[in-house]
Amino acid sequence: MKTNLPLHIPNIHIDKVKFIAPCTHRPLGKTMYLDQDDLGFVSFSATAQDISLKDGWETIHVRSRQINDGTGSAEMIEIHCCPPLVLQRHNLFGHSDLQSYIYALLNLITRKLDINVDPFDRMEWDRGGIKITEAHLTTNFACDESLILPIIQAIDENKTQGKQRIIPTSITLNGGIKRRSTFHALTIYGKAQELRERFKNPGEVRRRLIVEAEKGIRVEVKLYSQSLKTLDLNYVMRWKDIDIADLFFNHLDKYKLPSSIQLAITDSALALLSKPEKNIYNYWLSGADLNSQFARTTVWKHTKSILKKTGIDISGNRRPVEHSNIDLNRIFSRENTLPIPDWAIGTEYYFSPDQKDFFKGSKHGIGRVAVQLPDGE
Repeated sequence: MKTNLPLHIPNIHIDKVKFIAPCTHRPLGKTMYLDQDDLGFVSFSATAQDISLKDGWETIHVRSRQINDGTGSAEMIEIHCCPPLVLQRHNLFGHSDLQSYIYALLNLITRKLDINVDPFDRMEWDRGGIKITEAHLTTNFACDESLILPIIQAIDENKTQGKQRIIPTSITLNGGIKRRSTFHALTIYGKAQELRERFKNPGEVRRRLIVEAEKGIRVEVKLYSQSLKTLDLNYVMRWKDIDIADLFFNHLDKYKLPSSIQLAITDSALALLSKPEKNIYNYWLSGADLNSQFARTTVWKHTKSILKKTGIDISGNRRPVEHSNIDLNRIFSRENTLPIPDWAIGTEYYFSPDQKDFFKGSKHGIGRVAVQLPDGE
């Protein structure tokens, strides 16, 4: 895996992951059964458990899978959590080494549950034979906090369907579909506001995190099961040579965020258009719905041509403005991602990729990241 170095741009990190790993263990929770006609009731899974590694720390959602009727043991374990929250107590930033995160999580949870890991299971972990069903890729783009609400409002106005906006400072796009996508989604929001609401009485470290969050706008690319399968990224081993930044920005581009705030076309750019293209552009500019008046292929052809000639994207619902101090092409660019702050490097507030084997020490201890922090930190 081409891991992004912490102080290099673009800095993308894995914010959430759901995976199923080989792990023979006594089932957690209440065993669940299926009635398979002639076979009778067959055990297959157990109720999920939310397990906290330390009081006040983020929980890991754990479920025993593939329960063997003969031995009574579960052969797989499913984990759903936010690795940075579990490993460094916040998720403002992190790293992009998927296997490092997953290996650390498996070590943490098996030690917490006193599971004696089978050597063959551990070999599968090392090999990357772990199924991934969800992964969120995240970054923070440098942006004045006062611009976050106008940006999200513009995106909301530009997208006519496939969106959720529960609070003003956050919006999720589902690729144009009305229900939750099984492929991918995109969330844009203000992280600083979230942290201020969560940290009511922040200590020094949390104040620093809030200050860092105030420097930007956050974007999360959420990859779900069908997308991971299509991309052939549904096993950890297949992430080995993936450029995480390319994966992130390729999906970000699909949502065409810069089309939400565009400047009015210049006369010189308008002159580059053919007569049919000018007619289509002016019709769109008037507020008309192109798809209701023209064939889909016609709209697609002219949209592509107009974008290439003028830089104006007429696929959205929001029309150009005469003036704007917001340049979304610059804001959502690779060069504009925020690095991990210097003060966090080498501390427990940044769990680095080279800490993959961090928890292979004492049987009863889980290392410095599990030390109880003072109140308010």
